[in-house]
Amino acid sequence: MSDGENEVYLTEMQGQLPSHLYVHVPKLVSLFPQIEALVAVPKGLPDLLRKGIYFALLQSVVRLLERNTDPLLPEILPEYRELIRSVSETYSVLSPELESNWLSECIQYGDKSAYHWEWKHFDSHELF
Repeated sequence: MSDGENEVYLTEMQGQLPSHLYVHVPKLVSLFPQIEALVAVPKGLPDLLRKGIYFALLQSVVRLLERNTDPLLPEILPEYRELIRSVSETYSVLSPELESNWLSECIQYGDKSAYHWEWKHFDSHELF
């Protein structure tokens, strides 16, 4: 996906984002093309899955920024691929409906993932 397409998709999604994510759109618009250039979101996905992946990714980036962790660190970038894989697998198992809490669950997963990545790559090394 080119940067232009990504910005358009992020712009289209703005109205669907929960307010706590929406307020971060200005920061995300500059970061997201860089992340997506390094970590491709598969094409041709069902719309609900695609939104779930984006919401999880957006929330993880927001959480990392709030915790003063650069979302483009080399340790973090492979984690986005794992997040995409995990959300996609869960979607295929659950086959969620539009009316379900799928998107809020994806946001929570992105949030928890960011905490886990920080612990895994940084905090755990300081403890041991």
